[in-house]
Amino acid sequence: QIWRPITATFFFPVGPGTGFLYLVNLYFLYQYSSRLETGAFDGRPADYMFMLLFNWICIVITGLAMDMQLLMIPLIMSVLYVWAQLNRDMIVSFWFGTRFKACYLPWVILGFNYIIGGSYV
Repeated sequence: QIWRPITATFFFPVGPGTGFLYLVNLYFLYQYSSRLETGAFDGRPADYMFMLLFNWICIVITGLAMDMQLLMIPLIMSVLYVWAQLNRDMIVSFWFGTRFKACYLPWVILGFNYIIGGSYV
């Protein structure tokens, strides 16, 4: 069943308890993916696509090893992590004006996903 890794990446169970988490994660995917495309990978769309493909393959292998069924949030976190490492010293603000260095952003988002969704994956 070759389609399973692909559908596991694009599927997210949206319900009354997870709808807000889904919207927030889509926002992060759009925001930081577009920042990567116009920043570090400006004029190099093939390099950006290769980075996404490499991250996806690593996430699928890790998902198989850890029996993870949903891979959308790990893919979003990988894009966010790459952006944060390329912009380590940039000051970012999170909800309610909390400000910190970008290198800590993936860990803050991971904690946020855990608080909102009850799980970090």
